Amino acid sequence: MASDTDVPRPGFRSRITGRAILIALGALLFVVVVFGRAIANFYVSALWHDALGRSDVFWGQIGAKVTLFVMFLLIFLVMAFVNLWFADRAAPTEFPANVHPYVERFHEVFGHRLRLLRYGTALILALMLALPAASRWQEWLLFRNSKSFPDSDPQFGVNVGFYVFELPFLTFAIDWLFAALVIVLILTIAAHLLNGGVLFTSATPTVRSSTKVHVAVLLAILAAVKAGDYWLSRYELTNDTRGFVQGATYTVVNAQIPALMLLVLIALTTSVLFLSTIRFDRWRLPIVASGLWLVVLIGGAVIYPALVQSLVVQPNQEERESVYIARNVEATRAAMGIADVETVPIEFQRLTATDVESDLEPIRNVRLLNPTQMLPRFSFDRGEVAGLKIDDLDVDRYELDGDVEQVLVTARELDLNNIPNKSWQGEHLVSTRGCGLVLASASQVTEADRPDYRTPELDRPQLYFSPSISGYAIVGTEVSETPCGGTGQYEGDAGVEMSSFFRRAVFALGFLDYNIVGSGAIESDSQILWNRSVEDRLETLAPFLDYDGDPYPVAVDGGVVWVVDAYTSTGRYPYAQRIGDVQLSRETGLSSSDNYVRNSVKATVDAYTGEVTFYAIEDEDPILQAWSSAFPDLFTPGDEMPDELREHLRYPEDLFRIQTDLYSKYQIAPQNFFQRIGAWSVAQAPSVDRRESTVTAATASDPTNVQTEFASESDAERFIPYYTMFRDEETGEEEFVILRPFVPFSTDDRRTELQAYMTASSDPDTYGEMTTYVVEQDPLPAGPLRVADQAESDSDISPELSLLANDETGTQVKFGDMQPIPVADGLVYIRPVYVVASDVTEFRLVIVSHNNRSVMEETLDAALARLFPGYEGEVGERIPDPDDVGDGDSDDPGDDSETGEPADTDEPDEPSVITGDAAELVSQAEALYNEAQDLLRDGDLGGYQQKIDQMGEVLAALAAELDS
Repeated sequence: MASDTDVPRPGFRSRITGRAILIALGALLFVVVVFGRAIANFYVSALWHDALGRSDVFWGQIGAKVTLFVMFLLIFLVMAFVNLWFADRAAPTEFPANVHPYVERFHEVFGHRLRLLRYGTALILALMLALPAASRWQEWLLFRNSKSFPDSDPQFGVNVGFYVFELPFLTFAIDWLFAALVIVLILTIAAHLLNGGVLFTSATPTVRSSTKVHVAVLLAILAAVKAGDYWLSRYELTNDTRGFVQGATYTVVNAQIPALMLLVLIALTTSVLFLSTIRFDRWRLPIVASGLWLVVLIGGAVIYPALVQSLVVQPNQEERESVYIARNVEATRAAMGIADVETVPIEFQRLTATDVESDLEPIRNVRLLNPTQMLPRFSFDRGEVAGLKIDDLDVDRYELDGDVEQVLVTARELDLNNIPNKSWQGEHLVSTRGCGLVLASASQVTEADRPDYRTPELDRPQLYFSPSISGYAIVGTEVSETPCGGTGQYEGDAGVEMSSFFRRAVFALGFLDYNIVGSGAIESDSQILWNRSVEDRLETLAPFLDYDGDPYPVAVDGGVVWVVDAYTSTGRYPYAQRIGDVQLSRETGLSSSDNYVRNSVKATVDAYTGEVTFYAIEDEDPILQAWSSAFPDLFTPGDEMPDELREHLRYPEDLFRIQTDLYSKYQIAPQNFFQRIGAWSVAQAPSVDRRESTVTAATASDPTNVQTEFASESDAERFIPYYTMFRDEETGEEEFVILRPFVPFSTDDRRTELQAYMTASSDPDTYGEMTTYVVEQDPLPAGPLRVADQAESDSDISPELSLLANDETGTQVKFGDMQPIPVADGLVYIRPVYVVASDVTEFRLVIVSHNNRSVMEETLDAALARLFPGYEGEVGERIPDPDDVGDGDSDDPGDDSETGEPADTDEPDEPSVITGDAAELVSQAEALYNEAQDLLRDGDLGGYQQKIDQMGEVLAALAAELDS
């Protein structure tokens, strides 16, 4: 009989089935896709930073994360391994018989591998605890590079830099340490159980003395760590929201902080008592102390402060909180940069025609075109090009015809959703860029009610990088890119060269796009551009900054750069009030919890090369100084900014919104703060749509989100600040500023008089200087909302607005900015009126108001002549139509017919004279219109409508007569 060894056995190859091969291939594919793609993305990110010359930022962030990971990993491993080692040393030499059945089962299953299991579990837990710690790299870098602020907190006398830079990381570290010690304690107890340190010889388990000592030491350390946590928590209370204002108020100082100090004492006492069990082996005292600890934690830290707030503070709140309100006022002014606002008193007088004629420059600078309302107009006239779009309008100033004027400027960005070629090559090789800028004076319109479009002459009009662009592009290929301004292929070096098959494969894996490898149009010197969104580039390079949501393009040195306001911010400035529910722009990068904000950095992204520059314009900001220490080469000194770019900087709108909202309350003396004596509110916003009635009081809301008893105005929409050319009342010079008006404070929002207005300069020589012009006269002049309501309800204006709005055709009436304009010694309000038809906006009329009287006309001169009898000045906001207005934009984005100057126009023909029957019909139509107006003023709506219908018949007859 043959032995087993003689029986033929199937070979290794025959045991490999097709199913096994498929499983292996599937597993390999999973590993490549998951882990391979992660590695590929890491390599791609390294190449991207290297292409920008910012490898220091990439490796600096990686280094900080790795440092934290390794540091916390080692800390936990040391604690866990040392305690497990002690548990093994304390184990009985012979395994006892009276252990729990589960312990016996563990030994049966794992045997000699039990120790490996314990240490392996500790390693896994260490990894799980160390990974989240790596995400704290920003706090770690600020901790290592901490700086000092000019001020200290008034409660503890500690520099503000401790709260901003050191306290966040210390708080995290001690919380992490406490959690880690709890896990180590559990591991240690489990090790003693498995080693036989706890015997179950009776109903009550018997614990070996060595096990008791070990557990007692760990509990003592835990109590001591918690005492340190309580000690640090005192500093966190300087931003408490319990009191009338943010900060450590009466209850916090006199109840909560003493309770924390008591908890520190109890925790340290409990720690000592746990250590005393090592010698005396008596656990009653530490257990009683732990129970007392819990009672004090609930009663002292929660119940007692609540009683003090209710019984001591609220009955005498103004007296009790006065000291802490003063601290809050001073801290908020310093933290939000509103401590040094210049105040200028002003009075307004009634104007005459002579006064207005002598001071027309402010009226010439009025903004007739609102960027939000005019966006559809620009898109229709200058954005209807396949593959391009106009996505945003911004206000800036440029020199036009020899004078610096405020303009609306926009970029024609790439629109991949509207490109003619939807293939892979079309999306990534052909349609790779936007093309050029379009601008128009904000203070002038043509006789056809259109903007006076200009196209700046640029050497590099191509926009490979812009706010709304997405995806990647490969340039320098065999495929021709969409032409722009007569230029051909990309000539920059912003991308990463596809110099090898390996690189193409890595990018294909990272982007999950095989075409990158398979395309034959890509050459070795082709470059791939990605992270092309302005926001993505900035967030990737400097994620520790907050960014404004409104990048704007600037023509600089023959090309285009995108300018973005970057903020340094924190919510840890002691006693300062946080932003709360201040009405910010929709895409703001600021958090409502921030209570310190500085616009310390102006970031720029070159639209052609993608180069990113961070200009440090506020060197005294300690947060910026800390990040400059962490990344020494990241920031460029502000004085190295080109003058051509500096002339286009703008004071950021979101920061101005925050400052004006807080300044309206914090400009008063601290002793008046509780009663709100002399407080203001940001003026109510007139609606852009027609109102049928005036604003009513809305639900009161607290702009600080802190105290419901805090008197606050309603949640009505507030006046949106706007950029404009404005004359400094002291120097007489025209400045480019952002402006926002105030009204007297009232909880029901019924105070609508103009109390003051604030400006912040954007001019290079006076950038950032804020001035408040306070109206000192009685009675106060009407504010923006009241003027707007009076104008819309005017007996002459209201019917005309009704005629412009037509529900049947879908025609709507919209309003532009309500602009208070100081003229001579008086105040004039100017508000443009637009007509929207088929979603396209057209400037049509302008409302001018003064001294509670409003008129509406097609031109400013006509309105001023009606408002001020005898006026014979000339504003000149209406200009002749350029030759290229009327048939829209060229289909070619590179059309050279558009220049930076308006096209010459022929002299207008002499106006034709209407004679005969046509003249009679015109007279009849005019008479019927005047009769209709008289009937409307008398309230006879039926007669008014009858006359309007008759006028329509006459106008139809007139049209037929003219056609013949």
